Amino acid sequence: MATTTLSFDAVPSVLADIVQKLEVMEQKLDALNLLPEKETGDTWLSLKDLCNYLPSHPSEQTVYGWTSTRFIPYHKQGKRIAFLKSEIDEWLRNGKRKSVADLAREAQEFVSSKKKPRF
Repeated sequence: MATTTLSFDAVPSVLADIVQKLEVMEQKLDALNLLPEKETGDTWLSLKDLCNYLPSHPSEQTVYGWTSTRFIPYHKQGKRIAFLKSEIDEWLRNGKRKSVADLAREAQEFVSSKKKPRF
């Protein structure tokens, strides 16, 4: 990348060029996000789309809490969070609650693995 010394008088035109290039980049990114599902293989969900998609229809604040504790899979795009529909579907499928017997068995296995040998 070539370095160029700029004068104070050139700053407005340089900033205008930067803004124009950012707008072009933003348009290209928006076009990528709007690709049909069959082309990308998956669908991106916004926060509002996710709230409507989930069976319990949680509030946006609840979903923000889930993302801050990494309870739900998400992706950060700049300042926005986005969700892949396939990852959300997998998360919902894996969200099956364990029975009391399953929990007791796992607890016993954990305790057994942590016992220290006596000498």
